Amino acid sequence: MKIKSNAVPEELDSPFYIENKKFCQVFERFIAGKEGKVRGRYNAWSYLIEGKIETLKSWNLFYKKSTFSGGNLLLSSKYQNLLTIAEWTCHAVNAKNAMFFIRKRKFIDIMKPSYLKLKQHPAYVMKTNGEYLPYFSKVLNTLEMLFETNEIYTITLKNNKLTIELRTEKHHFNIFNELIQLS
Repeated sequence: MKIKSNAVPEELDSPFYIENKKFCQVFERFIAGKEGKVRGRYNAWSYLIEGKIETLKSWNLFYKKSTFSGGNLLLSSKYQNLLTIAEWTCHAVNAKNAMFFIRKRKFIDIMKPSYLKLKQHPAYVMKTNGEYLPYFSKVLNTLEMLFETNEIYTITLKNNKLTIELRTEKHHFNIFNELIQLS
């Protein structure tokens, strides 16, 4: 299945439509280059696209963009409310009983000793069951740039399922390619 437009004819000349179309085309080519499957829809206001890649492990990629504005297509994106999500999920991580959860630090975390501040990234906190995995360190090292740009929203490893959720308008395929090489 392919990514399809669900735009009305009036949207086709919109710069937002053209930008979303390009984003989806790049995504579709990337997934096709890895012999994966893709599906989704886009228009001037949003896109909702999914891809599945089979490498050593099975990975699902999900990207969502929603634009909320007063209805004027000519408004600059700085005057619109945007929700952009990228989520990468691997269902077959050999994590034994390990569990961890990382997210941006909140004020209330000062009062919750169960959340530990990440030493390398003090803007983030982590909760873990104490199981150490070399894989965990490799994942964090691979995501270093995304921590620095604060694009990491959450990272969860639970029941052998790794989920990395980003708040970004970028694909970050270079980082994703590094992730899928980890064992």
